[in-house]
Amino acid sequence: MMSFKEMQLLAEKEFSVEKTREDLGSIVEFFKNQKYYREYVDVAFVKERQLPWSIAEEHDVFFVDEGIAVDDIPEAFRHDSLGMVKGRNVIYAGRVVYPVKDVRKQVMGFCGWDKFEKPKYLDSKNSGYKAKETTFYGMEKLAEYYSSSAPVYVVEGIVCCLYLRSIGLQSIALLTSGLSRYVIEILKRIQDRLIIIPDNDIVGKTADDFEGLNPAGEHLVYLAKKHLPKARVIQSVLAKDVDDTRRLEEHKAEKIFQQELRDVAVNPFKNFSTIRVR
Repeated sequence: MMSFKEMQLLAEKEFSVEKTREDLGSIVEFFKNQKYYREYVDVAFVKERQLPWSIAEEHDVFFVDEGIAVDDIPEAFRHDSLGMVKGRNVIYAGRVVYPVKDVRKQVMGFCGWDKFEKPKYLDSKNSGYKAKETTFYGMEKLAEYYSSSAPVYVVEGIVCCLYLRSIGLQSIALLTSGLSRYVIEILKRIQDRLIIIPDNDIVGKTADDFEGLNPAGEHLVYLAKKHLPKARVIQSVLAKDVDDTRRLEEHKAEKIFQQELRDVAVNPFKNFSTIRVR
């Protein structure tokens, strides 16, 4: 009988991180080749999230049909190490799925969104990937961002990140309201160009729920100022986050907000109407 250590080594050999990431990339291609791919992504991403189709294509966004069964998925993709299937359940059925990639543009894991379910965002668990602990969304752009002299906008959510990218800004998403030690070490290299934008809420609630006793987003503000002191920290004063800000008043504030996002990178002491400097 094999020892626990021997079984672990055998499992790691059979389901290595590299092999897992190859398979995750194949899963993306499998769902992008489904006949409903373009129609569903157009409805759930382009129209619902109000983002261009080109962004969906560039970032390999796909949709998993709500009625999909485990047997509809190739057997090679059903192993627990890939995080797509658990038992007889397809974890991301009915969700828009955002692949999370590493610096080599390989898929590390998935984040699936469904506004009708809780949690709305569901992170995958698989070999070699722990969302919110060891990575962030957008690592495939790191080499480009390191060599650039332009600001890098750090937001909490994926859609906020993709929105900023859609208007030509460099952006990454933390996938959380915290900063892990790993993420801090990566961001330190470009902290003088970072503009960190915490959500304008506290643990999923707005500041109004706390009657002004605690500043909204204070946890991330505190971590950013402690560990990335050269970074600038701002918030939207109009809505909970960057993505919500642009939707207000039939987009009347959007152009002002976009301009002020650029202005704050140059002059953080200017008076802004849509931005709070922390």
